[in-house]
Amino acid sequence: MKSLFNPQERQEIIDRIASLSEDSEREWGKMSASQMLVHAQAPIKVGIGELKLSSSLIFLILGPIIKKKIMKEEPFEKNLPTHKSFIVSYDPNLEAEKQNLINLINKFDAQKDNLAIKHPIFGKMSTQQWDVLLWKHTDHHLRQFGV
Repeated sequence: MKSLFNPQERQEIIDRIASLSEDSEREWGKMSASQMLVHAQAPIKVGIGELKLSSSLIFLILGPIIKKKIMKEEPFEKNLPTHKSFIVSYDPNLEAEKQNLINLINKFDAQKDNLAIKHPIFGKMSTQQWDVLLWKHTDHHLRQFGV
């Protein structure tokens, strides 16, 4: 599994982000490329403690089951449900959001020893689990736009 903590693999993700343009067409889903960039920032913000999400009883029950599935090596499936707080309903500036996402990825690496211990849906998360989750989520959405 690739890692955002590995400098070469992190650079690969950053290069993929940088290659997005206004002309990048989605292969599935409803988001524009700029909306996807904002969306992809949200779980990183949760991991580094900049975004707090509430949980619900259903997520407390289903979270560990979902977590086990997403920690497997397979990429995320297309058209998975999105947490309501991760939905972007405005049209952000693509170039600004590319830089914001890159900055957050670098911040995630810099704060790897101080990540959130608990995820609002998946419960207790190790540093490695955060890395798997965020690599797969970012990769998933970059693949959504063919990069």
